[in-house]
Amino acid sequence: MEVIQIQTYPSTERVQDLRRRVRSAMEQPPVGWKCPARIDDKYMSEPIPVRKARAVALKLSQMPTDLWDRQLFAGSMTLENPRIHAEWGFPDYVTDEERNEASKKGVSIHSVFGHIVPDYPKLLSKGLLGILAEVEEQRVEVQSNTPLHPSQEKHTPVPLSRGELELLHEEIAFLDSVVVALEGVMNYASRLAERCETEAENAVNPIRADELRQMADNLRHAPAEPAQTFWQALQSVWLLHEIFHSTMDGNAMGRLDQYCWRYLENDLESGRLDMEKAQELVECFTLKFNERAKTTDDQRPETRKTEQPNLTRRSRHYTSSQIGSQRDGLDATNHWLQNIVISGLTPDGEDGTNPLSFLLLEGYRRNQMTNPLLTVRVHRNSPDELLHHVCEVLKDGGGMPAIFNDAGIIPALERLGIPSLDAYDYTNDGCWEIIIPGRTDFRFQRLSVMLCLEWALNRGKSRLDDNQSGLETGDPREFKSFDDVWQEFQIQLDAMIEHVVHRVVENINDRSIIAPVPLLSALIEGAISSRRDMTAGGAKFRTFGMLVEGAAHAIDSLTAIKTVIFDEKQATMSELCDALDANFGGNAVLRSKLLSAPKYGNDDDRADSVGRQMIDAFTKTVAKHAEAYKDIIKFPSGVGTFSWYIGIGEGLATSPDGRLSGEPVSSNFSPALGRDLEGLPGAILSYSKMHDSNLPAGSPLDLRLAKRLVQGEEGTERMMALIRSFVDTGGNMMTLTVADTEELRSAQREPDKYKSLRVRMGGWCAYFTMLSKEQQEHHIRRQESKS
Repeated sequence: MEVIQIQTYPSTERVQDLRRRVRSAMEQPPVGWKCPARIDDKYMSEPIPVRKARAVALKLSQMPTDLWDRQLFAGSMTLENPRIHAEWGFPDYVTDEERNEASKKGVSIHSVFGHIVPDYPKLLSKGLLGILAEVEEQRVEVQSNTPLHPSQEKHTPVPLSRGELELLHEEIAFLDSVVVALEGVMNYASRLAERCETEAENAVNPIRADELRQMADNLRHAPAEPAQTFWQALQSVWLLHEIFHSTMDGNAMGRLDQYCWRYLENDLESGRLDMEKAQELVECFTLKFNERAKTTDDQRPETRKTEQPNLTRRSRHYTSSQIGSQRDGLDATNHWLQNIVISGLTPDGEDGTNPLSFLLLEGYRRNQMTNPLLTVRVHRNSPDELLHHVCEVLKDGGGMPAIFNDAGIIPALERLGIPSLDAYDYTNDGCWEIIIPGRTDFRFQRLSVMLCLEWALNRGKSRLDDNQSGLETGDPREFKSFDDVWQEFQIQLDAMIEHVVHRVVENINDRSIIAPVPLLSALIEGAISSRRDMTAGGAKFRTFGMLVEGAAHAIDSLTAIKTVIFDEKQATMSELCDALDANFGGNAVLRSKLLSAPKYGNDDDRADSVGRQMIDAFTKTVAKHAEAYKDIIKFPSGVGTFSWYIGIGEGLATSPDGRLSGEPVSSNFSPALGRDLEGLPGAILSYSKMHDSNLPAGSPLDLRLAKRLVQGEEGTERMMALIRSFVDTGGNMMTLTVADTEELRSAQREPDKYKSLRVRMGGWCAYFTMLSKEQQEHHIRRQESKS
């Protein structure tokens, strides 16, 4: 479509006031509220899905309805004053016996993964009443399957089998749970509407009174019925988003500019709205995502206690080397998977850029806050106007929007078996992992190739604690060639992947026994028609991302072994193993040789060919083990660390690339720190060689730019050319963070002067001054790195 040039207006006084108040509220510690502890005992004989829905409805019936003064959207997880944080808490709905039985399978009522994009287009076009009508159609069909049915031979009724009866009861329970959950949402919307009406009656300002009455009217109409205006569409989407996050479902927003644009377009054409008012609505809407943000003194690096890595605190991803810490938890305080995706190709193959794409970009730029996260989909025909605006936003800092390449991602999804119409409509899950919105039950796991290499070089044991986590694959000192190293590495990798795939399949429906998601299932294609909760296989697609962890260091380590030990014969395997055992103590010469070996990120085929060999081995091994289960779940491959590169490094011993024990790893699929000697072009060219439509889950390349290099229009054009080059080389994801080392250092010294300074954190965005000292130093080192 033709890109409409839009005129931007200064933020209204209302928006400027709200911005100041949201920022001020962040500095006040939130307080809890009296969330109902448990659903009424009279419901405890009902099926668990219905009880879960009653817990959702119960919480919504008690949540505060207070409004942020002058806001144009109702519904808040955190109030302004008092600073009540209503997101906390959820009513219990299971018995102790059910809880104990579920724990044997490793699940609980909190086993709600989030990371999903609901079918917001359906919400806006049909409304909750329309979805309830679908439920009633299914109920009629279920009820037609009576407990008795005629025998073809004797024309006498015969009982349904036990299995058929159980299935019938499960289907009825699911449909009942959806009804209870949707009615709970509509009742909450009615409570909010009543609050707006009450405040309108008490309003001194007649203009504000009219606004409040319109807000009440919006809530009385949507989400129960289809949205009719842009304001109603945004209110409806926000309300469901707030409810999901308040009921343990941390879900993302998807392609908001695609499913909300037609409402704005209609309003503009009818004269109901002008672009200035639309901009104000968008800025008020994007501010809502920050109401619960927290920048209190306990997050400041100087107030945190020093922690020593505790090897017993392994990540929930048992195949990851990440060590959990309070540091990582505090650093992620303001991360809630609130990603909005803009632009990109539509299912009919046309460019989807529209004026709402620009309004959302501008809202993020002006707010200078960390939420919502923003991602832009680009392709070879993306308009220059879009890329220009994207680069201008990136120059303001924060590392957003992330850049997704349709030309790299869509073919990878099609190769995975996703139909083209769905593949063209892809979005992300809240960080960056790829899913199909409104149609996918998604989870993921990180698999450390660095652990696989560590085990291959130490008889299956960790060098940190001598734990036998891998397979015993023989004495590495006896390896005679690089092929020997490679084969043992592959054995460890194959065993890890096989274990994960089998475990996922064996436990595929375990969440449904205690943590169903009836409300979310109502907005997931396939669930109502199949009469199954999303967690029980009701979604159209079921995917489980298999993400390579520590990719750059594994590539560099394997390349160093190949080059230094076997090609150039500058040391033996025994000498390498001794040096690894000693964390290179007394082995400075050998470490120097290993550090000097070719490295990923420099467009050096010696390293990049090893990298491609490793990625191909991973993806082919995943495909081999996933083949038997392709009809029930897909296993897309990807590469990622998210923001946990420090904790991941703490769980890794010394590595053959010269990295010392416990040092951080590089983020996602970026080159290792200090090893990228050829700058951004080298990083992009190396990265592009790793792809062949084989990483549909995603694999971000995180790059840094100095502010001085992108100043003025010339700098913007330079960034646009970089993005175009990235698209042309075939990579699938890239992030660009614009900052200067001295600016980061100054923020350390005088944090109160840099409250809006944001940095990219692997898949999200954080306030730099609220990060741990370790993270701050790591970001400074990354900024100093060539790429």
